[in-house]
Amino acid sequence: MKEYRCLPCPVTLKIVTTIDRAEANDSGILVWMSDKAQPLELSWIWVRDHSEDPTSLDPVNRQREVDTFSLDRTSMAKSVDLVDGRVQVEWTDGSPTSLLSSGLLSSLSPAAPMARPWRSPSELEVEFVPFDEVMHTNAGLRRWLEAIGRNGFGLVSGVPTDQASAQSLASRIGYVRRTIFGDMWTLSSEVVEHADSAYGSATLEPHTDGCYSHDGPGMQMFACSERTGTGGESVMVDGFAAADVLRSMDPDSFDLLTRVSVPGHYIEAGIHLQASRPTITLHADGSIRQVTFNNYDRSPFLLPAAEMAAWYNAYSAFHELLVDEASWWTHRLEPGDALMFDNWRCLHGRLAYTGTRVFHGCYVNHEDLESRLRVTA
Repeated sequence: MKEYRCLPCPVTLKIVTTIDRAEANDSGILVWMSDKAQPLELSWIWVRDHSEDPTSLDPVNRQREVDTFSLDRTSMAKSVDLVDGRVQVEWTDGSPTSLLSSGLLSSLSPAAPMARPWRSPSELEVEFVPFDEVMHTNAGLRRWLEAIGRNGFGLVSGVPTDQASAQSLASRIGYVRRTIFGDMWTLSSEVVEHADSAYGSATLEPHTDGCYSHDGPGMQMFACSERTGTGGESVMVDGFAAADVLRSMDPDSFDLLTRVSVPGHYIEAGIHLQASRPTITLHADGSIRQVTFNNYDRSPFLLPAAEMAAWYNAYSAFHELLVDEASWWTHRLEPGDALMFDNWRCLHGRLAYTGTRVFHGCYVNHEDLESRLRVTA
């Protein structure tokens, strides 16, 4: 099965590349990178617009200082050299020297993807990272983050069972996102404030949360604080892998699910949230960006009869892949265990249970996970 760019803007493995040589031609510069067989072709205006010299780019926040719209688009280079590992360009019109680093140029091409698609739990590398390591060391935090990027979910052990500790853990990635459920919330069959199937003890099929939010929550965490009785295993399924299987075996159905916007809703006293987006959304290059699938919260919508029938067929074909238990990773979380997962990639569910099952839960934004991965060594 193919690799995926599962995190938008993509978060990838860090690979060190260097600039081997740079040559000018009539339209711009050809730059050969150490990890690419073919050179990058950079137009003169692009070089001027992306120069990393201090007059063109703020060295701290990386905001562009150059006035893109006043640049002379006919200007040519007087010389192109490789100096201290960077491309250095002198201009015939006396403009400031342009500088291009290997870091900038290597960011233009996709790097090795971090995500590893899985259709069977046997394909996973699963580990629990100790809470103290995540909280107090960058190495522990990085292990957790990389597991989330690789598998779509990551696990932590030894989490104190109070809500404040769960919030501190989530905050190692980013700020806790406030929703109608609050910042942190308690998930249990004993909670009566919200009329939702999540607050019960019956089996829940795999689904994504927040289909009623225009910006569906990127990350979701469950931290177990109390557990008795039987059953109640958490379920994870890789929605991107399932979607790609559908693309291979039934491309027409896959295409339909990327085009038909499906509304979702959340309704309780004083609240009626509703949003709509396709079941499968794509990046511009055709790779999968987000899966939104929650049949519990699907709102009524209508298409012409023939297209409606085709949509039901496509939606059911995708559902069949998602509920194939051979593709499920299941685990019973015990007090002190925490599970953080990518709500745009992995669908989650629950097996029926008896006894007490209490989780502290929250959402974190996707961009904050991506940011933390980029800056944590």
